[in-house]
Amino acid sequence: MSFTVARSTFYYTDSRVLGGAENAMFMLLAALDRDAWEPTLVLEEAVGTEPLRERAAALQVPVLDVAPMPLGLAGARRAIGLSRALRRHRPTVFHAHMSSPVACKWALGAAIASRVPAVLGTVQVISAGYVPDRSTLLQLRLLSRRVDRYLAVSAAIAAELSGGYGWPPEKIEVVYNAVETDRFGGPAPPGLRSELDAADAPLVLTAARLSDQKGLPNLLEAAARLPGAVFALAGDGPEEAPLRRLAERLGVADRVRFLGRRDDIPSLLAACDVFALPSLYEGSSLAVLEAMAAGRAVVSSAIPGTDELIEDGHSGLLVPPGDSEALAEALARVLEDSGLRSSLAAAGRERAEREFGSVPAARRVAAIYEKVLTDG
Repeated sequence: MSFTVARSTFYYTDSRVLGGAENAMFMLLAALDRDAWEPTLVLEEAVGTEPLRERAAALQVPVLDVAPMPLGLAGARRAIGLSRALRRHRPTVFHAHMSSPVACKWALGAAIASRVPAVLGTVQVISAGYVPDRSTLLQLRLLSRRVDRYLAVSAAIAAELSGGYGWPPEKIEVVYNAVETDRFGGPAPPGLRSELDAADAPLVLTAARLSDQKGLPNLLEAAARLPGAVFALAGDGPEEAPLRRLAERLGVADRVRFLGRRDDIPSLLAACDVFALPSLYEGSSLAVLEAMAAGRAVVSSAIPGTDELIEDGHSGLLVPPGDSEALAEALARVLEDSGLRSSLAAAGRERAEREFGSVPAARRVAAIYEKVLTDG
């Protein structure tokens, strides 16, 4: 009889919010084969990380606390503490989940200095228009020579990392974010639409952090062109107050529901007629994947990353980013044509199940770990 010993795998994020990128990381942790890989989450000791810690506890993943490592020299000095911890715990894999190409650089450096056998980073998004200064770009290029593998969540991000940032293309692999398809597609709870004051009106749902990235002013402007529809925004963030003021100015406040952070996204998706996400930039949107998995027609921005998830006109509709008129027209088209709505929803669900399941994605990531460890 043979026994397999699970190898220690450390997952690091410097994030202090629980958004799409962080949920993608936790989805990987949930789908990971625990007989082969023993995960530990590495978090900075900081206010705001409580939701991350709660999610880790729910998955029975232990948390290792480290000092915050800002991008400047203070972060470099504090990375010494992480390096010592890594030497003490001796993980087989160190996998950083990066909200940008700049994120987690000191942590990755600490893992390299500590001679962790496999050092990887997943790049979730590149902010539109962001250009690092020469010093930062040089640091990142030097770091990329020592990191074993980068996982880009879209082909667009992979192309930017190799072409714009000068990272070795042979070290970059595209691994799309995944979705737990079995969590979605059930019926809506009785009375949920009535709770949203949308029992007799079309319901458009958006699930997103309320930030500039998500293009939500365009959604409210589109709402002003669709007087019969109710719009529900599930999420919180720094732009909530400005968005509420804009809804008042546009005269749509009585038809826009600010729901705050919700833990019942599958139920909300089941209750809505259409899902809308007018983001200005994305990596590989988990919210879009969840809507597809729920069998809901999706109207989203034609931006790099999202256009790799949605086949325009087949599994969703794509509109130019920042164009509220085009967004309103696409939403009206889907809301008024039940046949189109059903065909988009069915194609989206089929593609989510076929290409973006969480268990196959976790197996692919584990296979990359194995390859890095085997290649040395």
